[in-house]
Amino acid sequence: MSLEIIQVDASTAQAMEGVKIDMPAVAYVGIDDGVVVGSYGLAWGGGRCWAWLRLENGKPSYALTVMKRFKRLMLKAEQLGEREVFTPRDKQYHTSEKLLRLLGFQMHSIEMDMEVWRWQP
Repeated sequence: MSLEIIQVDASTAQAMEGVKIDMPAVAYVGIDDGVVVGSYGLAWGGGRCWAWLRLENGKPSYALTVMKRFKRLMLKAEQLGEREVFTPRDKQYHTSEKLLRLLGFQMHSIEMDMEVWRWQP
């Protein structure tokens, strides 16, 4: 089968992915052969727009789809009036820094022992 991306409400993404989404959000999940393989979206809280990308069960073949969809999401943020989008870097993945750079994010600050990266159009 192939990767299918569907838009869901934040509570559905939270239940499907087992992650906490406690802000207003626009969420998408990726499904392959009936199995949730990841999620991504935008959330608003703390005076900022935040992006997340979670691909726990990803395959290398998803890379192009994920990149295109996430870049489209950044365009959506811009259309909604966002001039900056922030995301924490997940240090447990050694490739996370490279991925953030490929998606157009730059290191912004260290907040509560966490790297926060920023995207600007």
